[in-house]
Amino acid sequence: MAAFYLFPRLPFELRARIWELTVEPRTVEVRGKREHGLSWRKLLHVTSSTPVPAVLQACHEARNLRLYQQAFIFPSAVERRYVWVNFDIDMISIGDTDFDTMDPAEQLLIRRLTIQRKNEFFLFESYHLFSNLAEMHIICEDGLMAWQEAWEAVPWPCPKKNLRFIDKETGQIAVGEDLDSMVAEWKEHYTTSSNSPSPQTTE
Repeated sequence: MAAFYLFPRLPFELRARIWELTVEPRTVEVRGKREHGLSWRKLLHVTSSTPVPAVLQACHEARNLRLYQQAFIFPSAVERRYVWVNFDIDMISIGDTDFDTMDPAEQLLIRRLTIQRKNEFFLFESYHLFSNLAEMHIICEDGLMAWQEAWEAVPWPCPKKNLRFIDKETGQIAVGEDLDSMVAEWKEHYTTSSNSPSPQTTE
Protein backbone atom coordinates (compact mmCIF):
# COMPACT_ATOMS: atom_id res chain seq x y z
CA MET A 1 0.00 0.00 0.00
CA ALA A 2 1.33 3.47 -0.90
CA ALA A 3 2.24 5.77 1.99
CA PHE A 4 0.06 8.84 2.58
CA TYR A 5 2.70 11.45 3.31
CA LEU A 6 0.20 14.29 3.81
CA PHE A 7 -1.48 12.58 6.79
CA PRO A 8 0.43 14.65 9.41
CA ARG A 9 -0.86 17.84 7.76
CA LEU A 10 -4.50 16.92 8.28
CA PRO A 11 -6.38 18.66 11.13
CA PHE A 12 -5.93 16.83 14.44
CA GLU A 13 -9.67 16.09 14.70
CA LEU A 14 -9.61 14.33 11.34
CA ARG A 15 -6.46 12.38 12.19
CA ALA A 16 -8.01 11.32 15.49
CA ARG A 17 -11.16 10.15 13.72
CA ILE A 18 -9.08 8.10 11.29
CA TRP A 19 -7.24 6.44 14.17
CA GLU A 20 -10.58 5.69 15.85
CA LEU A 21 -11.82 3.96 12.70
CA THR A 22 -8.95 1.47 12.96
CA VAL A 23 -10.49 0.04 16.13
CA GLU A 24 -12.39 -3.20 15.48
CA PRO A 25 -13.95 -5.78 17.81
CA ARG A 26 -11.51 -8.54 18.73
CA THR A 27 -11.51 -11.69 20.81
CA VAL A 28 -8.82 -11.09 23.43
CA GLU A 29 -7.44 -14.24 25.05
CA VAL A 30 -6.56 -13.75 28.73
CA ARG A 31 -4.98 -16.43 30.90
CA GLY A 32 -3.17 -16.60 34.20
CA LYS A 33 0.22 -18.35 34.08
CA ARG A 34 0.89 -20.29 37.26
CA GLU A 35 4.04 -21.78 38.69
CA HIS A 36 4.85 -25.14 37.06
CA GLY A 37 1.55 -24.90 35.15
CA LEU A 38 -0.46 -26.18 38.14
CA SER A 39 -3.80 -24.50 38.92
CA TRP A 40 -3.16 -24.41 42.66
CA ARG A 41 0.34 -22.95 42.47
CA LYS A 42 1.44 -19.31 42.70
CA LEU A 43 0.08 -16.97 40.02
CA LEU A 44 3.01 -15.57 38.05
CA HIS A 45 1.47 -13.19 35.51
CA VAL A 46 -1.16 -12.69 32.82
CA THR A 47 -0.57 -14.13 29.34
CA SER A 48 -2.31 -13.50 26.04
CA SER A 49 -1.94 -14.93 22.54
CA THR A 50 -3.76 -11.92 21.08
CA PRO A 51 -1.45 -9.51 19.22
CA VAL A 52 -1.09 -5.92 20.39
CA PRO A 53 -3.37 -3.70 18.26
CA ALA A 54 -1.41 -2.35 15.31
CA VAL A 55 -2.54 1.22 15.94
CA LEU A 56 -0.66 1.23 19.25
CA GLN A 57 2.55 0.55 17.37
CA ALA A 58 1.94 3.23 14.74
CA CYS A 59 2.94 6.43 16.51
CA HIS A 60 2.84 8.40 19.75
CA GLU A 61 -0.25 10.35 18.69
CA ALA A 62 -2.30 7.19 18.17
CA ARG A 63 -1.26 5.80 21.55
CA ASN A 64 -2.24 9.03 23.29
CA LEU A 65 -5.83 8.74 22.04
CA ARG A 66 -6.40 5.96 24.59
CA LEU A 67 -8.24 3.74 22.14
CA TYR A 68 -7.10 0.81 24.28
CA GLN A 69 -6.11 0.48 27.91
CA GLN A 70 -3.77 -1.72 29.89
CA ALA A 71 -5.77 -4.35 31.76
CA PHE A 72 -5.59 -7.62 33.66
CA ILE A 73 -2.65 -6.74 35.85
CA PHE A 74 -3.69 -9.49 38.25
CA PRO A 75 -3.48 -8.21 41.86
CA SER A 76 -2.05 -11.47 43.21
CA ALA A 77 0.47 -12.01 40.38
CA VAL A 78 4.21 -12.01 40.99
CA GLU A 79 5.04 -10.04 37.81
CA ARG A 80 3.30 -6.91 36.58
CA ARG A 81 2.18 -7.62 33.03
CA TYR A 82 -0.85 -6.44 31.13
CA VAL A 83 -3.02 -6.90 28.04
CA TRP A 84 -4.26 -4.10 25.77
CA VAL A 85 -8.07 -4.09 25.55
CA ASN A 86 -11.02 -1.97 24.56
CA PHE A 87 -13.70 -3.01 27.03
CA ASP A 88 -16.46 -1.40 24.98
CA ILE A 89 -16.13 -3.74 22.00
CA ASP A 90 -13.65 -6.56 22.73
CA MET A 91 -14.78 -10.07 23.64
CA ILE A 92 -12.70 -11.11 26.66
CA SER A 93 -12.01 -14.86 26.54
CA ILE A 94 -10.66 -16.21 29.84
CA GLY A 95 -10.94 -19.96 29.19
CA ASP A 96 -10.94 -21.78 32.52
CA THR A 97 -9.13 -19.00 34.41
CA ASP A 98 -10.58 -18.54 37.90
CA PHE A 99 -12.88 -15.55 38.25
CA ASP A 100 -11.26 -14.44 41.50
CA THR A 101 -7.92 -14.05 39.70
CA MET A 102 -9.22 -10.82 38.18
CA ASP A 103 -9.46 -7.37 39.68
CA PRO A 104 -13.11 -6.76 40.77
CA ALA A 105 -13.01 -3.28 39.21
CA GLU A 106 -12.09 -4.78 35.83
CA GLN A 107 -14.78 -7.43 36.11
CA LEU A 108 -17.28 -4.58 36.08
CA LEU A 109 -15.74 -3.14 32.90
CA ILE A 110 -16.16 -6.32 30.86
CA ARG A 111 -19.07 -6.13 28.45
CA ARG A 112 -18.47 -9.33 26.48
CA LEU A 113 -17.12 -12.49 28.09
CA THR A 114 -16.25 -16.00 26.94
CA ILE A 115 -15.56 -18.75 29.47
CA GLN A 116 -14.83 -22.47 29.21
CA ARG A 117 -16.40 -24.56 31.95
CA LYS A 118 -18.30 -27.63 33.01
CA ASN A 119 -21.82 -27.08 34.31
CA GLU A 120 -21.20 -26.91 38.05
CA PHE A 121 -23.41 -25.18 40.60
CA PHE A 122 -20.70 -23.22 42.40
CA LEU A 123 -19.77 -21.55 39.12
CA PHE A 124 -23.03 -19.62 38.97
CA GLU A 125 -22.47 -18.03 42.37
CA SER A 126 -19.68 -15.95 40.78
CA TYR A 127 -21.64 -14.60 37.82
CA HIS A 128 -22.77 -11.54 39.77
CA LEU A 129 -19.15 -10.31 39.64
CA PHE A 130 -19.72 -9.47 35.96
CA SER A 131 -22.80 -7.35 36.46
CA ASN A 132 -22.33 -5.16 33.37
CA LEU A 133 -22.17 -7.92 30.77
CA ALA A 134 -24.04 -7.40 27.52
CA GLU A 135 -23.04 -10.73 25.95
CA MET A 136 -21.69 -14.05 27.20
CA HIS A 137 -20.38 -17.16 25.44
CA ILE A 138 -19.90 -20.46 27.26
CA ILE A 139 -17.63 -23.12 25.79
CA CYS A 140 -19.25 -26.25 27.21
CA GLU A 141 -16.71 -28.89 28.23
CA ASP A 142 -19.47 -31.39 28.99
CA GLY A 143 -21.59 -30.87 25.87
CA LEU A 144 -24.51 -28.61 25.06
CA MET A 145 -27.36 -30.57 26.64
CA ALA A 146 -25.63 -30.49 30.04
CA TRP A 147 -26.38 -26.76 30.13
CA GLN A 148 -30.10 -26.83 29.39
CA GLU A 149 -31.24 -26.59 33.02
CA ALA A 150 -28.72 -23.85 33.70
CA TRP A 151 -30.06 -21.89 30.73
CA GLU A 152 -33.53 -22.06 32.25
CA ALA A 153 -32.77 -21.51 35.94
CA VAL A 154 -29.57 -19.48 36.37
CA PRO A 155 -29.78 -15.69 36.90
CA TRP A 156 -27.42 -14.87 34.04
CA PRO A 157 -25.54 -11.54 34.21
CA CYS A 158 -26.53 -10.54 30.66
CA PRO A 159 -29.78 -10.72 28.66
CA LYS A 160 -30.54 -14.38 27.93
CA LYS A 161 -30.98 -13.58 24.24
CA ASN A 162 -27.27 -12.72 24.17
CA LEU A 163 -26.09 -16.06 25.55
CA ARG A 164 -24.30 -18.49 23.26
CA PHE A 165 -23.38 -22.06 24.15
CA ILE A 166 -20.52 -23.67 22.21
CA ASP A 167 -19.75 -27.39 22.23
CA LYS A 168 -16.05 -27.75 23.01
CA GLU A 169 -15.66 -30.92 20.93
CA THR A 170 -17.69 -30.08 17.82
CA GLY A 171 -17.74 -26.29 17.80
CA GLN A 172 -21.53 -26.29 17.42
CA ILE A 173 -23.09 -23.01 18.58
CA ALA A 174 -26.52 -22.92 20.21
CA VAL A 175 -28.85 -20.41 21.84
CA GLY A 176 -30.98 -21.39 24.83
CA GLU A 177 -33.99 -22.38 22.77
CA ASP A 178 -31.78 -24.79 20.83
CA LEU A 179 -30.86 -26.50 24.09
CA ASP A 180 -34.55 -26.89 24.94
CA SER A 181 -35.17 -28.50 21.55
CA MET A 182 -32.19 -30.85 21.90
CA VAL A 183 -33.33 -32.08 25.30
CA ALA A 184 -36.95 -32.45 24.14
CA GLU A 185 -35.86 -34.50 21.12
CA TRP A 186 -33.62 -36.65 23.29
CA LYS A 187 -36.47 -37.32 25.75
CA GLU A 188 -38.85 -38.17 22.92
CA HIS A 189 -36.33 -40.54 21.39
CA TYR A 190 -35.64 -42.15 24.76
CA THR A 191 -39.35 -42.55 25.52
CA THR A 192 -40.04 -44.03 22.09
CA SER A 193 -37.14 -46.46 22.42
CA SER A 194 -38.26 -47.52 25.90
CA ASN A 195 -41.83 -48.21 24.74
CA SER A 196 -40.83 -50.17 21.65
CA PRO A 197 -41.60 -53.91 21.86
CA SER A 198 -38.62 -56.16 22.29
CA PRO A 199 -37.48 -57.94 19.14
CA GLN A 200 -39.11 -61.36 18.79
CA THR A 201 -36.89 -64.34 18.28
CA THR A 202 -37.94 -67.14 15.97
CA GLU A 203 -37.33 -70.79 16.50
